[in-house]
Parts: sequence; structure tokens; C-alpha cells
Amino acid sequence: MPPSPPADPVADRAAELVRSVAVTAAPDDTGVVITSKILDDLLLPGAHTSEQIVEITRLAKAAARTVAARYSRNTERAYRAAWVAYQAWAVSLGFAPLGADPRVVGMYLAKASETRALPTLKVHLSAILLAHRLAGRSLDAKHPLIADQLAGVAALQARRKVKQAAPILPDLLSRLVAAQPDSAAGRRNALLLLLGFGAATRRSELVGLDVGDVVMVPGRGLEVTIRGGKTKRGRTAALWAADDPAVCPVEALRRWRAVYSMEDADAPLFVSINKGGAFGGRLSDRSVDRVVRETSQAIGETDADLIRWTQGPEMAQRLGSRFSAHSLRSGFATAAAEEEASLKKIMEQTGHQSSDVALKYIRHADRWRDNPTQRLFRRKTDAD
Repeated sequence: MPPSPPADPVADRAAELVRSVAVTAAPDDTGVVITSKILDDLLLPGAHTSEQIVEITRLAKAAARTVAARYSRNTERAYRAAWVAYQAWAVSLGFAPLGADPRVVGMYLAKASETRALPTLKVHLSAILLAHRLAGRSLDAKHPLIADQLAGVAALQARRKVKQAAPILPDLLSRLVAAQPDSAAGRRNALLLLLGFGAATRRSELVGLDVGDVVMVPGRGLEVTIRGGKTKRGRTAALWAADDPAVCPVEALRRWRAVYSMEDADAPLFVSINKGGAFGGRLSDRSVDRVVRETSQAIGETDADLIRWTQGPEMAQRLGSRFSAHSLRSGFATAAAEEEASLKKIMEQTGHQSSDVALKYIRHADRWRDNPTQRLFRRKTDAD
């Protein structure tokens, strides 16, 4: 028998998504429902002829193929959450979610901008456009009511003083890891922190890791395959084993393996754990933020008590920690720059495609390297 052709994950995923697409009559003949694994069920109201349903099905399957080729599974999850938020808002105000009305979309972006940053708004807009494509509806993202709204949000947010998450550098990372209890959740969190820092992952990339994506390399450390992400290309990051077992990613993986089965390579590497100690589904990306913030607060790296006393509990919750999941990624880049790692090597690890973004970490390190004030203010006297 001839050998089987090599597996093609993209083709397999495209076929899976296309097969999941179905268009059926809605209850009470209120319209048609488009079902797929991409977004939640989409209701397209109104009467439709059989020919229209056939065309809607064709367009929805074509959109499914595009999604499989272009977007990671993590992006799909983000789109589903974004669509749920938009749909709930539209329905609450009596708007048709699939009405293809740029006025409605523009109003939603204005409302969402009150609590969401511009990159998140763009994700929400992409999800709305995708839903309309699945439904065979035309919605122009360049319509002035949409494009001008985004441009206005960009201008307003650029003028605000953005609260940047502080980088987590190696000394603080050691303290965060040491603060984890010797429990299943503590072992999971220790590995989460070390991989988030060492592989310089985005939080969605970190929780998107499967068991088979992390491989031990004898005598060296770990190789971590990071799929998708903002660039859609993916990358493989190498993490050397540490001399100190307390902050060694290899030892952290072994400790997590001792309590969590890793026989299935396709199983999520990081899962939720309930109060009874039972393992659940894949950890959410927001959980990474929670682990970082709660641990930093537990070791005293926060002014939450002062903020709570002076500005109230709501403000304390928002500003109580200087650290977030992004602090792991930015901390790696900052520490690597301070150790004079090259821009090329930093970008290989972080997956940055834009040197302008990566350069900000190196510029921060260069600001202090060979700075003239060091000689002026820290000049040794003859007596020293």
C-alpha cells in the first residue's frame, strides 16, 4: 500500500469547520439559523427562498474555509466572546445584530470604547464582520460611521495617560514562583509564570498551549511550540533549564506532570482547578492576569490598601496591582535587553514582527547603559 499522505492540520481544520456549517429554519418560521463551530448560532430574520438558503449556505462555508486558513483557535474563541457581547448589546436596544447597519456598529464601538482599548475594539469589529459574512450580509468596515469612530477612539485613547503594566524582572519572578503553594494549582501556576516569562508569550498563547507543544530537550531545557498568535505564523521558543530548581521551567513541568496527566498530547497544558481539586477545561486567558495580580498582591507588590482607603474599593480593584499577564512578556524583553541580547534574538523569542515595538524594550535598557549621569553622580572619590 502506498504511504499515507502527511497530515495537514490547516486542511483538516478547514474541513471540520466547513462540515459544521448548517442553515436551518428557525422556530416559528421567524427566519433561518446559521449553525457553525465558528460563532454561536446566528439568527437571520425574515422569509427566505430555497435558492437564498442555498446561497447563504455556500457563503457561510466559504467564510469557514477563510477562518481556518487565517485565524488561530485562540482568535476564534476571542471572536465568539466578542460576538456574544455585541449581540447582547444590540438585542437590548432593539437592534438587529445582523442588520448590516453601520450606524448600529458605530454606536456599539462608541459604547464599547468606554471600557475597552482600541486593539480589543478591532477584534470586536472583526467578529461582527465575520458574523455578517457567515450570514451572507454585506457590511463595509470602511464606512465613515465605522472607520471614523475607530479613528476617533484611537485619537482619544492616544491622548490618555495609559497605565502600563510594569515588567516582571527575574528577581520578582523568583518571588512570584516561590509564593506558589505546593498544591495542584500552585504547581500549575508556577509553570504558567515560568513559561509566560521564558517563552515571552501573550496570555492567549500561553493558555492555548497543548501538552504536546512543550517538549523536554535533554541537557538543554524546553522547546515550546507557540501556535497562531497575532502574527498567525507561530514560533518555537527555547528555554534553558535553570541552575536553581526553584525557578527551573523543566523542574516546574515535572512537578506539574506529577499531578496532571499528560498522556494526551492534544489536551490543554493548563486547565482550571475547582475548590475540590478536580481538573476542568482549558484555563482562560483572564486567569493568567488573575494569577499574576493576586500573587503580586500577596507578596506586597501593590498599593491596594492605600488606594482602597483613599479612592474606594472599586478603584482599588482596577489599580491595585502594577502587574498583569503582559508583565511576564515585557519583563522578559526588558531583562533580555539589559543582558545585551540582540534585537533579532529578542524578536525570535517574543514573536514580534515589528522592530519598532521590540525596540522600546532595548531603548529602555540603553537609556541606563553608559549614561553620563552615572559618572557624574556615582563618581568614586579618592577616599573610596
